[in-house]
Amino acid sequence: MLPTKFKPKGTFNLIRLGKDNDGGYLVEKNSINGSKSLIAMGIGKDWSFEKDFYSLNPKKINAYDHTVTIFFWIKFFIKKILRVLLGQFSAPYQGVLTFLDYKNFFTGDVVFFKEKVGSGKQSTISVNQAIERLDKNDMPIFFKIDIEGSEYVILDQLISNNEDIIGLVIEFHYVGKNQNKIEKFINLFPLELVHIHPNNNRKTDDKGDPNTLEMTFAKSPKMLSDKLVLPNELDQKNVPRKDEINLNFLS
Repeated sequence: MLPTKFKPKGTFNLIRLGKDNDGGYLVEKNSINGSKSLIAMGIGKDWSFEKDFYSLNPKKINAYDHTVTIFFWIKFFIKKILRVLLGQFSAPYQGVLTFLDYKNFFTGDVVFFKEKVGSGKQSTISVNQAIERLDKNDMPIFFKIDIEGSEYVILDQLISNNEDIIGLVIEFHYVGKNQNKIEKFINLFPLELVHIHPNNNRKTDDKGDPNTLEMTFAKSPKMLSDKLVLPNELDQKNVPRKDEINLNFLS
């Protein structure tokens, strides 16, 4: 069972940004509307969250992902071409559209940095350094973080920069062995936990708890009800063909 601290205190005004299933997240509406910029850490081949953010709030976006290189795109196109052998004849065309969308979206105020997120050492970019790239009129910031386990390296920096952050959606990986770190973060991070969702792309641990959790935080959110309903009506399974994971909390 998950710690009580992992359970939001009630129902908040949530909206969904990003595509259906994996890649979409529930966020608190006012923290999106009130933000002056978005820092997105972890992109891959899906920037639907960033596009929805920009549609609602066309402010500066700085995105970070060191894996999206020329080799990333070569591998991407090879996979699309091979799908023709499976009868998916439009796959190469769809691949070209994805690449063109990437080139068209990340222009102007929407900037892509091919940098690895970390502590700031060993050729990585830290939260502190990412914030320093912004101007004062780009505050407060909304953060979206999905960096495959490296999130634990930057939690302290999120806490220390909380005054500049209006909202956060973060994906926690390897939850079982990192529960104490996550609980400590919730205790020390002043923003309110407004939503939690299990990612069913990974198996549960031996206790039946999810190995990957999505959590959303907001600064001074308005609670609509002290009754919590999970899953939220806007929630979707990350992988449609797999069973949803139920969340159980310690009382």
